[in-house]
Amino acid sequence: MPSNKDRLYVGLYARGGNPTMPGKEDTYHWALIVGPKVEAEDGIGVRYHAKERPKLGGGSEWFFEERECPLAPTSMLLVRIVIGKIEDGNRLVQILRNTPIRQGQPGWNCVGWVKEALEKLRVDPKALGTSIVEWEKVRGEAMNYCQRKKDQHRFDGQGNFDMRKVPTYDLMERKEIIV
Repeated sequence: MPSNKDRLYVGLYARGGNPTMPGKEDTYHWALIVGPKVEAEDGIGVRYHAKERPKLGGGSEWFFEERECPLAPTSMLLVRIVIGKIEDGNRLVQILRNTPIRQGQPGWNCVGWVKEALEKLRVDPKALGTSIVEWEKVRGEAMNYCQRKKDQHRFDGQGNFDMRKVPTYDLMERKEIIV
């Protein structure tokens, strides 16, 4: 019997500025998204991420955000990578809510938050069922997939794609499920 469990995705979003990380992960804004296995046309998911905002008096600060989001290509969402089947949604949410914001730690950003959240999920036996949450695998596939989509002109209007859908790669099945 097919599984209709919600899925956990890594989402890569467009962001301004030049990357400063050695692996260029911060070319993108990284987030975790929970959404249904089978998407409705106006499907809604929930995005979990570390977000930066300006501080009164100068500088900036990081904060955790948990917010419903359309699963359509809005909010600059470039690609999604399916990384897991959610077994216990409440437990997953608790883990994400308790993944710390490392305020004031030099070089820390949304990438660090996703990496730490995945490490917490990897050692938890109940939040996810079938999944691939090892950081190097997720990071490598997400970066490579986004680059492939750039090379195919998915984002610049030169290709022939359904722009109402977000390109999505299933890391567990090792195949693209939305072109």
